[in-house]
Amino acid sequence: MTYKLYYSPGACSMGVHAVLNELNLPVELIKAADTPNFETLSPPKTVPVLDDDGLIIREGAAIILHILEKHNSDMLPQTGEARTKVIEWLMIANATIHVAYSKLFFIAKNIEDEDLKLSLLNKQAKVIEGLWKSIDEHLKTSDYVAGDKPTPADFLLTTYANWGSFFPMEIQLGDNVKKMITNISSRPSFQKALQVEEVDYKATA
Repeated sequence: MTYKLYYSPGACSMGVHAVLNELNLPVELIKAADTPNFETLSPPKTVPVLDDDGLIIREGAAIILHILEKHNSDMLPQTGEARTKVIEWLMIANATIHVAYSKLFFIAKNIEDEDLKLSLLNKQAKVIEGLWKSIDEHLKTSDYVAGDKPTPADFLLTTYANWGSFFPMEIQLGDNVKKMITNISSRPSFQKALQVEEVDYKATA
């Protein structure tokens, strides 16, 4: 059975794509922009959307949890504190870091006054830098956000880190974050996602 993943190149769906690759699961990629009436699958017209043999799942964190549970992946521990931490960081990535970057995209798309736009972008970029700084501090004690092995949150965070290249200001990343995203972005599963989606990864440049 092949999963169908509705995606946009380089978007948050790429993190899900890389996780599917990491688990060596077959996936058919379908561009959301090329899908007629995509809003019937995702009313807000957002990616990712996963079609698991007719079961439609939206939101990256929900998709990832579904896949890891279904395939009993060791990326999601079965019980205990380790499982809680993996889920906690998956939610931090999906609901905090992703949302912070979404505000940058909203400002860039919707504010017409250029001076105001630049001011708001700079302010939000500082908010994001603060979030990355807290992650960098956390990574002083482990290679990945929930321990010494890659977790889904690391794949999502590595995807988001590349979004800074869309904006005129530099979003500073600490050395520990850079080490983590270099480790993840160099994995064959992530490289395959970059190649298939034709995305240039610049966050570790």
